[in-house]
Amino acid sequence: MTGQDERIRRLLDCIETARQEACDCIDCETCNQGVSCLAELAATSVIVPEMLPDVQEHILSCTDCREEFEALIAVLRAESSGALAEADNADNTST
Repeated sequence: MTGQDERIRRLLDCIETARQEACDCIDCETCNQGVSCLAELAATSVIVPEMLPDVQEHILSCTDCREEFEALIAVLRAESSGALAEADNADNTST
């Protein structure tokens, strides 16, 4: 299994788990269980609104969860673009 296949499998597992645990009105703790999956999908622009509707709804209504979600997307995008590796390399060469 390639790294990409493994990532897709983990995302699907996470989505399924979050769907099974979600109810009509979720709290921050339940939302946080699905935030990483949703952020990974959003960071790669592979997001379908129906995937985790309860998590998306909670993120829209909860400032704390929305900020965490947006920060996680920013980190994931920086990581995938190589920006984090460049910053890490710069830190290593300056010491």
